[in-house]
Amino acid sequence: MDKVIYFNTMTEPNGGVYSAPVIILIIVLAAMVLLIVGMIFGVINSIKNTTIALTEKELIIKTTFYGRKIPIENIFVNEIRAINLNVETDYAISRRTNGMSLPNMNVGWMRLKNGMKSLALITDKESVVLIPTKDFVVLFSMNNIDEFIAGIRK
Repeated sequence: MDKVIYFNTMTEPNGGVYSAPVIILIIVLAAMVLLIVGMIFGVINSIKNTTIALTEKELIIKTTFYGRKIPIENIFVNEIRAINLNVETDYAISRRTNGMSLPNMNVGWMRLKNGMKSLALITDKESVVLIPTKDFVVLFSMNNIDEFIAGIRK
């Protein structure tokens, strides 16, 4: 074996070897955080634009992810009523199965304390219309519940 007379390594680049990957990682993480925050604000904004419409043939719920068209014949029209979820706790949300829950807002598919499946679009627990259908119940926060019930019963 030959005798080593001189040994050296390459010099480290100015600014260090690790500065570029760390900066790239910070930029990627910041972009991801901004994307997630933007998505959350987008979902909240779209939820504020959720509407319910009644036609002669169907009930149309327009929202970003959970919109539905429910034929009138699938709705138990005589059982529609206004409820206060703080009082009628059987209809309170037990668990979220596919949806989003934030303070003062529940949107999506939920299971209720009475075991029923629900499409919940709730922003005010004291002013909710309960719309029973063949397969699930719709819980929808609105201001003019009596006007809505009168319209759907016609």
